[in-house]
Amino acid sequence: MNLRSNFYSALTRIAFFAGAILLAAAQASADVQPARWSSLSLTFLQPTGVVGPNDNIDVWLRFANTDPSGAFTVDNNLPNGGLNSADLPTQGWGTDAGGTSFYADFASYTTFSLATWFGCSGNFTKSCTEGPPYSFAWASGNPLAVPFSLGPGQTLDYLHGSFIPSAGPVAAGNYYFYRSLISIEVNGLDATGNDLRQLVYLTQTCTDDSVAACANQSYFTRTVGAVPEPGSSALMVLGLAIMAWQLRRRR
Repeated sequence: MNLRSNFYSALTRIAFFAGAILLAAAQASADVQPARWSSLSLTFLQPTGVVGPNDNIDVWLRFANTDPSGAFTVDNNLPNGGLNSADLPTQGWGTDAGGTSFYADFASYTTFSLATWFGCSGNFTKSCTEGPPYSFAWASGNPLAVPFSLGPGQTLDYLHGSFIPSAGPVAAGNYYFYRSLISIEVNGLDATGNDLRQLVYLTQTCTDDSVAACANQSYFTRTVGAVPEPGSSALMVLGLAIMAWQLRRRR
């Protein structure tokens, strides 16, 4: 799974929303979406369409807070990042002085950041974000920069990135992409002052990996039209020339 984070560090520029890509597995210990954040949703805008074999394909997403009474806020200037303590993970991963990973309780929280993920799925790409037939290029900018707030009933539309033909014209057919996610990264300390980190997935477009399984969720698809045959193109040009000549004669 691939993600971008919004603190633009060089180390995670391929992994986190810095505008680049890290082909890495999602942290195995990341929490599932808590029911208390079930009012958050993520859907594809313009989920279907027809494109040409040389077209770049933009992927737009809508992040929504369907809670009519409460805002979703992440702000490191506020206690607990503006989040309820009950909403935060109680444990996280750390690494000791010898480089060994361990799992421990959070004694305190320090920073919070949002990230959007490219969930490797579908047939636009051969290997996660790399083609052929397409490669995925992250959009510039950071729509989930902290401090971030999505008011009651509000939505945020943002460009996730673009599928770009990576080996010439793309073969005609149907192409699919299923999973994009938004997570919150929680950083803090354990009782002895060791750094801890944990990810919580807030929402995602689809939890499965097929059209049938995603039928009642949100997935992204484009139909690529065939490249016109040279003969057909020549006939079309000739026909347009004749039409233009006839129109000129009428004048």
